[in-house]
Amino acid sequence: MGSFDVLGEAIARGLVIGMVYGLMGLGLTLIIGVMRIINFAQGEFYMLGAYLAYYLCSVYGFPFPVAIIGAPLVVFGIAWVVEKLLISPMRQGVENPMEYSLMITFALSIFLQKMAVLTFGPHVRRPEFLKTAVNLGIVRLQGDWVLASFVAAALITATALYLGKAWRGRSWRAIAQSLSGASVVGINIGRESSLVFAFACLLAAAAGAVLAPITLVFPTVGSSPLIKGYEIMAIGGLGSISGSFVGGLLLGLAEVLGSVYISSAYRDLYGFAMLVAFLVVRPQGLFGK
Repeated sequence: MGSFDVLGEAIARGLVIGMVYGLMGLGLTLIIGVMRIINFAQGEFYMLGAYLAYYLCSVYGFPFPVAIIGAPLVVFGIAWVVEKLLISPMRQGVENPMEYSLMITFALSIFLQKMAVLTFGPHVRRPEFLKTAVNLGIVRLQGDWVLASFVAAALITATALYLGKAWRGRSWRAIAQSLSGASVVGINIGRESSLVFAFACLLAAAAGAVLAPITLVFPTVGSSPLIKGYEIMAIGGLGSISGSFVGGLLLGLAEVLGSVYISSAYRDLYGFAMLVAFLVVRPQGLFGK
C-alpha cells in the first residue's frame, strides 16, 4: 500500500470516528445548553447502547438494523426514568443545580459501571454487523466503519433539522436562550428537560451501538468517549451544534493521523494537545461566543 493510500485510509477512518465522536459532543451540548447541568454518566449510556446492540445482534440473533435502532430507543426510556427520579428534584428547591448534577451523575456513573460488571461480566465482547469491506473509490473500509459513519451523519443531520424546524426543537432552543422567557410563552420546562436528557442519552447510546464492533464492548468502554465529548465541546464551542460536528471531525482526524504517522501509543494525547491549543489560542472554541 502506497503512502497516498495510507493517508487516504487514515483520513477516511478519522472522519468516520470523528462523526461518531460528534454524537457524544452533541448530546452533552444539548444537556448543558438546555438543562444547564453536566452529565458525568453520559459515557455509561454509551456503554449501555453498546451492550444492548451486542446482545440484540450477537446473542438473540436480531438483524443489525434492529440492534442499532432498538438499543438507543431502550436507552432513551431508561434515561427518561433516570431523569425523572434523579435529575428532576434539582428543579424543586435545590440551591445549587450544577453542584447537585455533578454529584448525582458521578454517582450514577459509578453505579452503572458496577452494575455492568455484575450483569454482563468483565469480559470484552465484540458484535459483528457488516463483515465485508466497502470500496469507496480511493479507499476501502470495513463495513462496520461505513455503517458507523452513515448512522452518525444521519443522526447529526436529523438533530440539526429537528432543532431548526420542529416546534419542540425550537422550544429547546428557547429554553437554552432564556428559562424565564420560555416559561412565559407556555413551554413546560420540566417536561422538555426530561426529553432533552433522554434524547441526549439516545445519541450517546447510538454512538456506542455503531462503534461496538470497532472499540469493543466492556463495562468501562464509555469513559474515553465521555472525555472526548467534553474535548469536542471545548474545541467546537460550548452550546454550538455545528461546533460539535466540526470538533468531532477534527478530533477524529487528529487521533488517527497522529496514530499513523507518530505513534498509536499516544492516541489520546493528540486530542488533548488540540484541546490545550484551542484553550490558549481560541478559548471560546470554533463557533463559541
